[in-house]
Amino acid sequence: MTVKWAPITETETIPPLGTVLSEHLGGLHGIVKYASYSVWNLLYQTIQENGLPIGDVTFTDTGKPYLLDSSIYFSLSHSHGICVVAISDHLVGVDVEIIKTSYPPHLIERSLRDAEKAVYDGDFTRIWCRKEAVAKMTGEGITGYPDNIDTTTYTFHEQQIKWNGKKYWLAATTVAD
Repeated sequence: MTVKWAPITETETIPPLGTVLSEHLGGLHGIVKYASYSVWNLLYQTIQENGLPIGDVTFTDTGKPYLLDSSIYFSLSHSHGICVVAISDHLVGVDVEIIKTSYPPHLIERSLRDAEKAVYDGDFTRIWCRKEAVAKMTGEGITGYPDNIDTTTYTFHEQQIKWNGKKYWLAATTVAD
């Protein structure tokens, strides 16, 4: 698994990853446009740097992007000024979240499984980031309540990022772990 992050830039470049992606990105505006363009360009750059074949992007019925006719799996995320990509030869999920110091107690209570509560160290952003990574890997998203995902049954590549005066958690997982 390869994981890379970069700052979001005000790029106007759509990477050459097919017409479906170009059409998808063409209707975006403002910060969402720049975040999306930045993360897709980071994916394109990461694929090139790893000498992997580049294919056209399309989307599943649930909105999960994938490369047509490719054995490359990828996942994308962005949050408050940075974007991140993960690529793998197995299903992969990645998330990045800006670190918050407080959350409503009821959100924590309803989001954590019993196994997660047993190891909870007070860093809810980290667990939430893990949940999002798993949800992106499966392509199902966080349906219903977040406690549907038990992060204690997965292995994660994690990194704390400091950029532009902010702190973030990055979490990535793959079925190969």
